[in-house]
Amino acid sequence: MSLRDFQHAVVDLTLVPHKARALRQGDASVLANFDLTARERERLLDIVHQPGMRVSCSLSRGNRLEVIAEAFPMTCVLLEPVLRQLLDELWTERRPANYQLAGEDTAFAELLARKRAANEICIEYLDEIFAYELKCREMAHRMRTETTEVAIQTVIEFQHPPDMLLVPLSQLAAPPAGLPSGFYRARIQLQHGRFEVAVLPD
Repeated sequence: MSLRDFQHAVVDLTLVPHKARALRQGDASVLANFDLTARERERLLDIVHQPGMRVSCSLSRGNRLEVIAEAFPMTCVLLEPVLRQLLDELWTERRPANYQLAGEDTAFAELLARKRAANEICIEYLDEIFAYELKCREMAHRMRTETTEVAIQTVIEFQHPPDMLLVPLSQLAAPPAGLPSGFYRARIQLQHGRFEVAVLPD
């Protein structure tokens, strides 16, 4: 009997809802990686059939999405048509290491980067907005680790007018389709926890 394995199984079933659903439907293979007694397996089967389990799974899914949306809000707006499918894939292949959901945003970024590299996701403006948010994330990490009050700046390139992209996306609205394409440079500055973007002249 392994209490530790039983506890890990409960966490797994809560944080990965499709496993709880599979167990409810009679697929005991989702417990194959845990050293459980027959009694523990029966208890887990009882747990996944409780009405509160569905609520717990929904809450865990919402919490995982919150971590990702906080790191990549604009990217999530653009991904809206395929976001559910992308998250299902992410959460099928990845079990969080803890209830704090550390690393969830990194795993999401890595999966999206693989999908883009393989041309499996092609959405207007996605490449430049994802690159922009990755750069902002990198700057924020640098600011935290260096604990500096000095402004951090960098220049990033866009293929469409940055203001016409960033203004609606900052309000979690999709920008209009078919914006003029070209070569646009913008300076990003981070100071006192705030990002400022200035479009540079040609």
